[in-house]
Amino acid sequence: MSDSVSNAQNTVPGFEVTTTTSAHISTFSGRGGSIPDGRGNFMDDIIVKDDFKVTDVTVTLYNLSHTWSGDLTVQLYHLETRTIVDLFRRPGQPQFSSSGYSSDLKGDYSFNDHNTCDFVVAAERNSVIPGGNYTPASPLKAFYGLSAGGTWRLIVSDSIPGDSGSLGSWKLDLGWG
Repeated sequence: MSDSVSNAQNTVPGFEVTTTTSAHISTFSGRGGSIPDGRGNFMDDIIVKDDFKVTDVTVTLYNLSHTWSGDLTVQLYHLETRTIVDLFRRPGQPQFSSSGYSSDLKGDYSFNDHNTCDFVVAAERNSVIPGGNYTPASPLKAFYGLSAGGTWRLIVSDSIPGDSGSLGSWKLDLGWG
């Protein structure tokens, strides 16, 4: 599915200055499931058949629920180019403790390079990390200029047994044009 977004503004009465910025976004949806506790990974693939150059990436995790955020690493992987980016990696580990922060996840979390909220700081300061828009641990711009075509894999790894969780679903927004 593609959407176009345009912004126009008038700055001086009687004199019109129009600025138009066009951005195309293709949206793809993935499934959710249980996150294996301390063993293995939850993985889900989105196969993109469109062939365009990526100019922006947003990953949204819907209804991510897990106790002890310091257990988890979440990554986006484009198989064809072997490019992998950490959305977040065991917040609070090792600087806080070998187990990371004990904050819980219970909400929708969106990651994009243009977001300004730091996920690790939110994990440090809150018993439940608020849902919202966060910067990823590694820049998603690693995907910029690559072909969108291929398999995009979300990987959720739980490193320590004793806490469980699940993901409702996920969304991949790829900007182009």
